[in-house]
Amino acid sequence: MYHEKPCVVLTFNLLQDVNVLWPIARLVHEETSYPLILLVSANFLERDKTRRWMAELNALKSETGASLHLFPRTLAAFEILENGRGAIFAASESNLSPHRVTHDLFRGVSDTFTRVTLQHGFECAGFHQNREQTLAFGDSVHFAADVLCSWAGRDKLSHTLRTEISKVVVTGPPSQILRAPENEDSPAPASTGLVCENLHSVRMSAAGDFKQSYMDTFRAFAQVMAHKGRTIALRPHPGGQYVLRNAVQLPGNMLIQNDPMYRVNLSQYAYGISAPSSVLIDMVLAGIPTAVWQDPDGTIDADSYRGLATVRSLNEWIAFADAAIADPASFTERQREFIENSGLVVDQDTVRQRYLDVIRSACGSATGARPRSASTRVMFVANGEIPTLEICFLRPLGALFENDVVDPLLIVERQIRKAMGSESDLAKAEQWISQKVDQHQPDIAVFCRYSGPLADAFVEKLHEKNVPVIYHVDDDLMNVPTEIGEMKFKEHNSPERLLSVSSLLATSDLVYCSTPRLLQRIQELGYENNLRTGSSHCSGEIYRRPVERPARTIGYMGFDHAHDLEMILPDLLRFLDARPEVRFELFGTIPIPEPLLDFGDRISVVLPVRPYQAFLDELVRLDWDIGIAPLANTRFNYYKANNKWVEYTSAGYAVIATAGMSYDECCADDCGILVEGASGWYDALVALSDDPARRCQMVRNAQSRLVREYSKQTLRRQVLAMFDEARSLRMARDAVASGS
Repeated sequence: MYHEKPCVVLTFNLLQDVNVLWPIARLVHEETSYPLILLVSANFLERDKTRRWMAELNALKSETGASLHLFPRTLAAFEILENGRGAIFAASESNLSPHRVTHDLFRGVSDTFTRVTLQHGFECAGFHQNREQTLAFGDSVHFAADVLCSWAGRDKLSHTLRTEISKVVVTGPPSQILRAPENEDSPAPASTGLVCENLHSVRMSAAGDFKQSYMDTFRAFAQVMAHKGRTIALRPHPGGQYVLRNAVQLPGNMLIQNDPMYRVNLSQYAYGISAPSSVLIDMVLAGIPTAVWQDPDGTIDADSYRGLATVRSLNEWIAFADAAIADPASFTERQREFIENSGLVVDQDTVRQRYLDVIRSACGSATGARPRSASTRVMFVANGEIPTLEICFLRPLGALFENDVVDPLLIVERQIRKAMGSESDLAKAEQWISQKVDQHQPDIAVFCRYSGPLADAFVEKLHEKNVPVIYHVDDDLMNVPTEIGEMKFKEHNSPERLLSVSSLLATSDLVYCSTPRLLQRIQELGYENNLRTGSSHCSGEIYRRPVERPARTIGYMGFDHAHDLEMILPDLLRFLDARPEVRFELFGTIPIPEPLLDFGDRISVVLPVRPYQAFLDELVRLDWDIGIAPLANTRFNYYKANNKWVEYTSAGYAVIATAGMSYDECCADDCGILVEGASGWYDALVALSDDPARRCQMVRNAQSRLVREYSKQTLRRQVLAMFDEARSLRMARDAVASGS
């Protein structure tokens, strides 16, 4: 293939890709002069048993003048695209097995194409996942794309990894590109309701088999509607087609609505009901009363649709249908609020323009890299998607990412090791690093707790480009003790990692320390390379106000620090003996200490969740009354920050913490109770348990301090000040080096 001008390639691998990419094809045809190419995989043909969707693509080819190519294997696709340039789109691309064809295509396609992956559903793997998707696919979804088109802002992308977030462009759902079809030839009868099945979805099987329950309720509902003289339109999922493929017996008052969504005028229906699915968004945007089905026990995760009407039992289905027909406005007003809270970009003119901007920018790029913006470009380097990076940088800067004031790129250790390959080819990895720096052209680089390979080569390359480098540390990484676990002890104290830490402490333009005590410790180790610290290390916001009630649950959140809890175990055991109505809960990776096992079901463990916002949400959900923060008297703990106080306070829990460590200032003025060493914890627990009013006031005091001193805005200003100072220090060094 060869075109003098850039072209737009749309790749079709799953049947549902047609609904997602059709609006893009129409937009390219109507608003640009770029040649349009439809690339269809053998997997698509195999799935399309009835050839219904292939007929749609042939119709699209005729309507737009596109060329259509079939590729039986990835190599054939490369041959089709040889010598071409422009933009290549996929509606389903990731490292997950169902997306493997397009993922491999994107990984190997020439860099003369900008690779664009579309969010293909309101809940979508690698963007914003429901619980069942996470159970099925995990929470480490990667993309080969250069650009990720999302439906809502970055703050709504709960499962987009920080290695991917810099690729995100907020465009809105592609369905909003098109105007609703009229469907004047065959409108649905008045009072007809639309019921959509999503039975092939993992959410209908990951936490139990709910298909039969859904269909039983639906059949009974259809019979009641028949008695009322009403018709029901049933819409099978375009990819799953469960009802049709399984020859499900349907009532006589049924219509099958199996047209592609871009051919359906949803506004003709009196109401819509669906299991959790993106079709709910389509129905809401069409302005019809909409209800989400959930199983009677509430097992299926429908949290993303909170705010919409919910139906579980047959009676609720019937009541919703009757109310929707009698008073649709009572539902649609509520649904407008749901859309506003969702963060979705739905204005059609805005959505069209944003997709046009992506298409034109992509086709104007000769290298396949995301077009540069006027944002401050920050390169973050870390051992992984670690909580410290999220807490100290990504959360406070999140609003700047969203508004394109700061453009982040995260590089993690596994990427560097992958570049090294099995042969540990350092030269190859250095070349990869050089390409990343040249591609992103950062204005500043932040190494967050990094101790991986090639730190010196990375800094050298950045300094060649006059990029200031900050090394952020929140622990004494040169002296990690055995108490945090044998495996972590060996890992952190390997010669390779110690050398990397030492190199970064010595060569960075600014070393940003989490606490004044840690700064002093690094000075004691002989590193005096522009050390700085700030007033806070972790930001918080009020997620839950305190509740004045008898104490029910004491909690401890911890990871790999069992020795801290062991220190206060005698006082904790004494308290639990004296207060049989109180439970104790561990949130994290620390196993239950053996003496606590005697308390049976009064002791529980909640495993950690990711990402950080999900962790905070889970911490709030636990509904504790008191959170404890013991720290054993070790040198390593002496340099710790007060993150636990911030997180407990955000969740509305009163704090009891170790005195003389990191909690003295934040707990002052009755914002927490401080306990010296191992004794005194029993008295503190009794005092807060027996006096709910005092406990509630203590949390109010703490939350007032949280707002004043530990807000995202406060930490954001601190981080930006560090950026500014690093730039000044780099400029001064460059001036000295040049002799000016």
